[in-house]
Amino acid sequence: MRYKMIILFFVLLFNQLAAQDETLFTGDIESGRYVSLLSQIGQINNETGIFVGGQGGWIINHRFVIGGRAYGLVNEVDISDFQNLILDFGCGGLFLEYIISSNKLLHFSVQSMIGAGGVRFAVKDYKTNHDDFEYSNDRFFVVEPGINLILNIHKKFRLGGGITYRHISGVEYENLSDSNLSGLSAQLFLKFGKF
Repeated sequence: MRYKMIILFFVLLFNQLAAQDETLFTGDIESGRYVSLLSQIGQINNETGIFVGGQGGWIINHRFVIGGRAYGLVNEVDISDFQNLILDFGCGGLFLEYIISSNKLLHFSVQSMIGAGGVRFAVKDYKTNHDDFEYSNDRFFVVEPGINLILNIHKKFRLGGGITYRHISGVEYENLSDSNLSGLSAQLFLKFGKF
């Protein structure tokens, strides 16, 4: 009788624990992936910057994306206090995206990148001497949320555009501040993959 009570207790406990098992995803998980070419235009150091890079990730149930994103400044942005010096800038990190109704011809997504980057001054023209200038690098933390409108061109190709806000924190570089590197950007991207 005693053993039956113990077995009954463990059976009831196991059933109770199994009933409490909650998960983020239920049922079968559908999986996809994509890579994307990315270009942005936006303010940096009170000038217009052009950025080029890429992103990609694992798509869970046609909605959630976990991946990576990186881009860098490709045009010359002058440093106002120093002649012949330009800004080098790049950043990257964890990329998260939530896609709304991805099966529709036009649909939206919200995204965020959380990561880090680096900035430094570079010489535009080596004919000018800058021996008195101390060249160094500075690192920073970046968070970049955004919203996108996406057009399904083909089942494996999508075109999208949107707006992001690059928030920079931790810049301790000469003649630059967090606000010089933070700002709104418009972006355009091409996605290739299994959605």
